[in-house]
Amino acid sequence: MSFTTILNNPWERHTVTYPWVYWDGAFSDEELQKMCDYFAEQGVERGTTVGAAKPDAETGEVKIDQAPNEKVRKSNVKFHNRNENTAWIYDRFNWVIQQLNEQFYGFDLYGYDAMQYTEYESVEGGKYDFHMDTILGQNIPHDMQTQGTRKMSIVMCLNESGVDFEGGQFQINNGQEADAETIELKKGRIIAFPSWMLHRVAPTTSGKRKSLVIWVLGPKFK
Repeated sequence: MSFTTILNNPWERHTVTYPWVYWDGAFSDEELQKMCDYFAEQGVERGTTVGAAKPDAETGEVKIDQAPNEKVRKSNVKFHNRNENTAWIYDRFNWVIQQLNEQFYGFDLYGYDAMQYTEYESVEGGKYDFHMDTILGQNIPHDMQTQGTRKMSIVMCLNESGVDFEGGQFQINNGQEADAETIELKKGRIIAFPSWMLHRVAPTTSGKRKSLVIWVLGPKFK
C-alpha cells in the first residue's frame, strides 16, 4: 500500500486497527432519496447466503451453493453494477473509500464491481444474523473465485432509523457476542470495517430498513 496522505498522528496509522470507522455527509438527503427511488424501480430478489460445497448431480463438479437461509437472513436485495444511472454513486463512494482506507487501514485493494441494495421488512422481522463478509477456506461461490478477497466492507443506511423504521440495529462483535457494539445508524452515514469482523443486522420491528452494501476486494492478506 502506498500512502499519499500525511497525517499528524503517525502512531495511530502505524499501530491502531479500528473495528469500524465512519464518514458522514457524503450524500445529501435529496441524493439519498434519488437512490431509493431508482433502486425501488429496479426491483429486488431474495437474499442468499453461501452454503456448503455440493457436487453437480450430472457432472459431479463440486460447486458452492448460494441459497436463501431464512434462519440466518431475511432480506431482499438487488446487485447494481456501474452504469449511466449509478456512476455518480460509484464515484462518490470511490473517493470516500480511498480516504478511509488511506487514513485507517492501508489495505491493498483492487476495487469492487457491484453494490448491493438491501431491504429489511418488519413484517417478517427482517434481519441478518452474525456473519463475516470475508469468505474463508474453499467455500467460494463459482462466480466469485476470480474476484479476490473481501477486505473492506461498506454499509450505508439510506433512510432514517427511528423515523422510517425501528430495530434493525447494526452491531459488530468485538470478541464477545453478548457485548456486541451497536453503531449509531444515521441516514447517509457510511460505515467501513474490516470484512473479517463478525457483524449483524438485528431484527427490524417496524417499517422498512434500506441500505447499500459494498465489499471492496484485494489480494490475499499477507
